[in-house]
Amino acid sequence: MLTDYLGFTVFSLLDSSVFAILELLVVPAITVLYFISRKEKSLFFLLFLVSYSVSDILHIIDGDNLSEVLYFACNILYVVAFFFLLLEVFKTLNYNIVLKKFLVQTIVLFVLVIYLFTVLYGIIEPILFESEVVYLVRFVEHSYNFVLLVLLSVSFLNFLENDTKKSLFLFIGCLAISFSEFLLIGYYYLSDLELLNYVAVMLNIFAFVMFYLQTNIAIDSKKKANIFA
Repeated sequence: MLTDYLGFTVFSLLDSSVFAILELLVVPAITVLYFISRKEKSLFFLLFLVSYSVSDILHIIDGDNLSEVLYFACNILYVVAFFFLLLEVFKTLNYNIVLKKFLVQTIVLFVLVIYLFTVLYGIIEPILFESEVVYLVRFVEHSYNFVLLVLLSVSFLNFLENDTKKSLFLFIGCLAISFSEFLLIGYYYLSDLELLNYVAVMLNIFAFVMFYLQTNIAIDSKKKANIFA
């Protein structure tokens, strides 16, 4: 009986708007924790967390997604947030080493980004969004996907070049959040399978846990630690 009751309670929580609100509060909570617990803060990373948090809070305010203005505000803030995270990754990336040691990988990643963006473009473009400015909606969606793909690629190059726990955690976070967003695209536009949404939410939370953990690892530019040490 107790097992059945707990199962029913968990299912009810997952099947309600409470779960969505709790998920949207995770990043603001991590932002506050980062601000309080880390004495040395990265400006770009802090701006990333703040931008993402503000967008999540706006999502809570516009729970039914009825406001077109808030739609644009939220998604533009997400794009800005990922751009700040991209700048954070660029800080520790040595372009000369990347082009010298990982030229082939860079070219392959560039081709992969173009291919994946083309696939996502093909999914988004035919959709008839309920908006009087459909072209702006599509532009925002395409910009969001492009920045995310570039972030994923650059974080991988950063891991190859630095080979540290910090760069590994950052890459895993970028990988998790990218898969989360791609699953959401599948959920919103290709399939209404609720499991996709739940997996995407779990990946998103995991991504920000990894982002937070990497802030506790110092950058060692002279002697790089073994990632499995």
